[in-house]
Formats: sequence, C-alpha cells, structure tokens
Amino acid sequence: MYLEEIQLEEGAALENIEVDVVKGLRAIDELKVNLIQAQWLIQHGTLSGSETEMLQGLADLVGMSYLMARRLGFDFSRLDRVLLQRLESLKNTDEMNLEKQWGDFSLLLSYLAPED
Repeated sequence: MYLEEIQLEEGAALENIEVDVVKGLRAIDELKVNLIQAQWLIQHGTLSGSETEMLQGLADLVGMSYLMARRLGFDFSRLDRVLLQRLESLKNTDEMNLEKQWGDFSLLLSYLAPED
C-alpha cells in the first residue's frame, strides 16, 4: 500500500506514513493510560470490597495487555507463549509461595494450556 503511494507521490506518501506513526504512538499512549486505570480499578475494588470493580479491572488489564502487545507489533499467540513460559518460570521459583500453598500456578497453567 505504501509502496504504491511512494511511487505516485513521494511527499504525500511520507506524510501518510508519519500520520500513521503518530496515530500508532497515540494508541499506545492511550493503552498505557487504560492499563493504569485498570490497576486503579482493581485497587479501588479491593479497598471498597466491590467484586464488580475488581473483576472489571482484571478483565481490562488482561484485554488491554493483548491490545498493547498488538500495537507493539507482537502476535497474540506470541504473548500467549511468553505468558506460559513466564508462568512456568514463576511456578518453579515460587517466590510468593502461591504454588506451594495453593497450587495456583499449576491450576492456571492447566486452565490456559490443558493437556488433553
């Protein structure tokens, strides 16, 4: 698409590329704000005891993370693979004792990547 524009009108095509980059950066900045808002919603929900706010914040955090990955040039599946690797690594180190006490990492890993 950009190659055709560059061949037709070099100056106009460069302006289009610049506009696209600016729009992309603006989207990334908006996603960063949304991630912070999601964290705030989780915090506010825990302080006020609002299950709805906690779940909405958690859902926003997960969803915005996927969208941020896409805007940064990563496939959703690549984020999934890295997530599974990180969870496995965190399970092995278990610094928070979540695995030892409750088996949280194993439970999450079996949910995200069931072994049928």
